[in-house]
Amino acid sequence: MVGLQRSWSPDSPAYPLASASQPAPDDAPSPAPASANMGRPRILIVKLTSLGDVIKALPVVNDIRRALPEATLDWAVERPCDSLLALHPAIDRVIPLELRRYRKERRYAAGFVAALRDLRSLRAHRYDLIVDLQGRMKSALVAALARGPVVGQASGSMRERHHDCLYRKVVPRAAVAGLDAVSANRALAALALDYPMPSDEASYGLRAVRARPISFGTPPSSPYAVLVHGSSRSEKCWPEARWLALGRALHRRGIRSLLPWGNATEEARARRLASRISGAVVPQRVLELVDWAGVLAAATLAVGVDSGLTHLAAACGVPTIGIFQASSVAIYGIEGRVPHRNLGDEGREVSVEEVVGAADALLARRAFALEFDLVPGSAARSAALTLT
Repeated sequence: MVGLQRSWSPDSPAYPLASASQPAPDDAPSPAPASANMGRPRILIVKLTSLGDVIKALPVVNDIRRALPEATLDWAVERPCDSLLALHPAIDRVIPLELRRYRKERRYAAGFVAALRDLRSLRAHRYDLIVDLQGRMKSALVAALARGPVVGQASGSMRERHHDCLYRKVVPRAAVAGLDAVSANRALAALALDYPMPSDEASYGLRAVRARPISFGTPPSSPYAVLVHGSSRSEKCWPEARWLALGRALHRRGIRSLLPWGNATEEARARRLASRISGAVVPQRVLELVDWAGVLAAATLAVGVDSGLTHLAAACGVPTIGIFQASSVAIYGIEGRVPHRNLGDEGREVSVEEVVGAADALLARRAFALEFDLVPGSAARSAALTLT
């Protein structure tokens, strides 16, 4: 573990993590936790993309705050995820980066100017420790450009090898092997900052936001479920016929379907489904992440494939069903305190009956909690949505 002490030195002999050129022995002894001697360290988290991966790293913020309440905690991330991180009250400074936009748009001159701006922002402070939670060449470069010693996970044997040569110290991959994505992030941060691995359930810590009027056509009093049907990978998607059956089953239970979209293909699918599901609504435009945080927080239920928006729903405290057909539930499934169900697994189909059964169970649990006022902020949540 990394001993980030008051007179901290990354070359201290009490630093048992591997260096970039020397692996740590499996039986290396761990020093006593140094959190009591840390003073007021400034820490930078580097987790750039994607939305789902950034959300799965959010629990480390509360973990660090609990272990090091006096720390200053910054986070470097690519836009548009910066707006989401701004909703976390325990993050002192969000450093937004533009690493893909200008290259994608082939606006290289503008991209160069943006890169200089981002570099100045990234290097505005000296950090006692920089923790790369992404573990890719791009994130390692960003971390190395910031001012301070970097800790990150050892590179794998398959792709993007040798990025760990940019780290001052390296966490062996065996230290987080077999953990789900959320737990792996939490373990990596704990090892880097030398505090015990938390044993409680993950808490995402996003501040509740009031949904802004966004012209859905849904009255505020109408219960609705967000059906996240789109994904960046087509093999993760659920067949349209099953979404249609689910939407109709929810309608029979008095719940309208809200069908989000982020590109032309998803919009066409959303409108096809909405035309055949009574009461279903489709956003008139692509919503910002802050808008989605408000919309999701006021939803009755969320059902989605393995995508960033599904994980955002869970982070916002919405009872959530995840449909996993092309990714491992053990690694990428929904985690945390929110009521949830992970259905399917890599290579296994998920039936409509499974999803409806899980929805009924979560809805019954929610109804019980509301009846006995066991849902924190439930009164405020019911009044938070102002869809016009």
